[in-house]
Amino acid sequence: MRSAARVMDHPIHPMLIPFPFAFLSGAAAFDLAALTRGSHTLGQTAAHLRAAGLVSALMAAVPGLIDYLTTVPEGRPRDTATKHLLSNLSALACFTAATLSHQGRPNTGTIALEVVGTVLLSIGGWLGGSLSYHHQIGVDPEEVPGRLAPAAEGALPPS
Repeated sequence: MRSAARVMDHPIHPMLIPFPFAFLSGAAAFDLAALTRGSHTLGQTAAHLRAAGLVSALMAAVPGLIDYLTTVPEGRPRDTATKHLLSNLSALACFTAATLSHQGRPNTGTIALEVVGTVLLSIGGWLGGSLSYHHQIGVDPEEVPGRLAPAAEGALPPS
């Protein structure tokens, strides 16, 4: 199921998703550190990471939505993709709510929202991996292992 949103035959969505995950989970870690240490600077870093995470998540969501609407077939792949989408949207809602509740300094409510958001992003990532590795969404059919050149003579067969 070759990705509809691609550049030079590379799907865009998987190239972009590490950024929001790293930024948003980093924001949770920095807010927790800011709360435990009473550091305003760490809280500011968390706010910047959260903003970068939300923006980069929207950038990653666009090609993901294009693939969802044009590439993912009905049945189990569509069900998995829908759960992936809902998990990630719920995570973004948590981080947006954390941003609104932050008010210049982290609090336990903000951190709880960020932790739940990070768990939801992890679930979304697991489901995204299932889409790629189990349902082969975004995989170029011309590049599947069955089409690889035969092993050289004398080489051990794959185990």
